[in-house]
Amino acid sequence: MTPSAPASGPATRVTLAALVAAGSGAVLSLQGRLNGDLAAAGTGPVVAAWLSYVGTLLATVLVVVALRRTRSTLDVVRTSASWWWFAVGLCSVPIVVAMAAGVPLVGVAVASVCSVAGQTVAGLALDARGVGLSAPLRLTPRRAAAGLAALVGLGVAVLGGATTDAGWGAVLAGVALFVGGAVLCGQQAGNGRVTQLTGDPVVATLTSVTGGLVGISVVCALVAALGGLDGVTLPGQWWLYLGGPLGTLITVAAAFAVRHLGTFVLTITVVGGQMVMAVLLDVLGVVGLRWQTVVATAVVGIAVLLVVQRPGARTSA
Repeated sequence: MTPSAPASGPATRVTLAALVAAGSGAVLSLQGRLNGDLAAAGTGPVVAAWLSYVGTLLATVLVVVALRRTRSTLDVVRTSASWWWFAVGLCSVPIVVAMAAGVPLVGVAVASVCSVAGQTVAGLALDARGVGLSAPLRLTPRRAAAGLAALVGLGVAVLGGATTDAGWGAVLAGVALFVGGAVLCGQQAGNGRVTQLTGDPVVATLTSVTGGLVGISVVCALVAALGGLDGVTLPGQWWLYLGGPLGTLITVAAAFAVRHLGTFVLTITVVGGQMVMAVLLDVLGVVGLRWQTVVATAVVGIAVLLVVQRPGARTSA
């Protein structure tokens, strides 16, 4: 460390990353609500997911153009990009489809708890292996307790969903959201690695969203061939299509924050903003606030407090 480096530098970067992650969580809940409303309005979950990816890609391209980095970005992609830069985008397809299908059934808050539980379990495993990090983060009792708390929140959310009008459909949605959340960690870790290699989270967003769009387009083609898209209609409310552009903010923020927080701390920190916004959306929407939602949110909040620690307390391998 050089004498001129401020002692608060690492703490400032970690704090900024945590704030960015929490903000992206709030945007994630809003995106889930918009995509769910879009699906319920006539597109269905698969087409809603496809439209979300198209919007995200267009918004990312606009960001590159606005920053006047079109040529430099294309040069990086053309000369340095590997196939896996695009393939990691496939990891977000399950959660986008599951959110579009699950939010109308169980609400934003319960859907968020289920997806985060999956991210928690996968994030622990990825961090222990150093995926997306410069060094592995060992599984401490504190981190294990945070993961257990998130799983308890999942159980409360799923069991609470079974008592609603959706019944076992809500339980199936919860399982799909759990699996989608677990798979999503692959994209977060992969984008973190691309950002490390390029120094640019926008490049990571561009490549992963392109791969995700290819993947969801294949899914749409298969569903269409089986007649699953018959009767799909596009609603006229323009704001329902904003989920895609919001995805750009989410992906860029995650690619930046994971470098300073790690996959597991990123996912747990995201939950702070995600759950606050999710509860607000449910209170203001048709789902309303149930006691299971309150308990699940509180348990996940405990998980956040358990896992987020001072930079000086992190284990350096």
